[in-house]
Amino acid sequence: MLDVRLFDVAGAGEAEWDDYHEMRLAAYRSDFPELPAPTRAATISGLRAPQVQLGELLLWTAYRDGRLVGRVHVSLPVDGNDHLAALDIAVHPELRRQGIGTELLKFVAPLLGERGRTVVEGWNVNLDGDSGKWIRRHGFRLVHSTMLQIMELGGVDRARWEVDVPEGYRLVRWTGHAPDDLVEAFAAARRAIGDAPTGESALTAPDWTVERVRRIEADHHEHGIEHRTVVAVDARGEVAGLTELEARPSDRRRLMQGDTVVLGAHRGRGLGLAMKADMLRWFTAGRDDLKQVWTSTGVANTHMADVNHRLGFATVRRFGVVSRELAGLQPL
Repeated sequence: MLDVRLFDVAGAGEAEWDDYHEMRLAAYRSDFPELPAPTRAATISGLRAPQVQLGELLLWTAYRDGRLVGRVHVSLPVDGNDHLAALDIAVHPELRRQGIGTELLKFVAPLLGERGRTVVEGWNVNLDGDSGKWIRRHGFRLVHSTMLQIMELGGVDRARWEVDVPEGYRLVRWTGHAPDDLVEAFAAARRAIGDAPTGESALTAPDWTVERVRRIEADHHEHGIEHRTVVAVDARGEVAGLTELEARPSDRRRLMQGDTVVLGAHRGRGLGLAMKADMLRWFTAGRDDLKQVWTSTGVANTHMADVNHRLGFATVRRFGVVSRELAGLQPL
């Protein structure tokens, strides 16, 4: 039997963080050898400043004979996704194929049911090897495919970012707080993210309101996230598109792409390319410390993947989104 404990992100001691990071590092090197290994600081900061859009974070660690052997990480999104739990189970590579992951799955299932969740999904899943077999054995099915694209800022030709703004539009930038005169139009434009292909994932686009925008802005500020936005505004003053990029405290050298959206009536004019190029010029100006930009794009979203390639991104890995109903995961 495992000794499963709720991990105290705020109060964990140095030894607990050492153990947690060592296991995360071992799993990362085994599952994603082509990606840069996370630092200890990134491990800690990534949990203390999680992605606020994904709702409440819960984390349990599992011990056997005093050794940390696995963990289960759960995000509980809200704003129309109260039925869904995003689940990530990791087991130390030296101890896999011993039933630890299955035991953790059975441990967490009733807790998710108590929270009213009915669907469980895994995002950014490595479908190769043992993990793919484990996922299929437990009834998860592939519902969406994504690609990780990375730009190496030290080697990119920045002339790629010299893109003209399409006629009839102007670009507006801000950090952290949307201007009061644009926030309502900005919230309305954000709803268009629902048009992005997500396969059969149970995650639905939230109903973006001014209140939600302000709440997430406040969360970014609280967690020390430098969040920048560029929007395209048409002649009527309406927001026709937007793109987001942020530097998280977990690794200030790496920029993480948020949503990029162009409203249907404004597509086909190059706004996505123009906004993202402007964002890259702005965020990297005078910042020699920045090393990479990461973005995740749906495999089916070939247009956005092509925009990213034109700007200097390279596709480095594909991931799966897997899903199943919570019913049936309850322990007997």
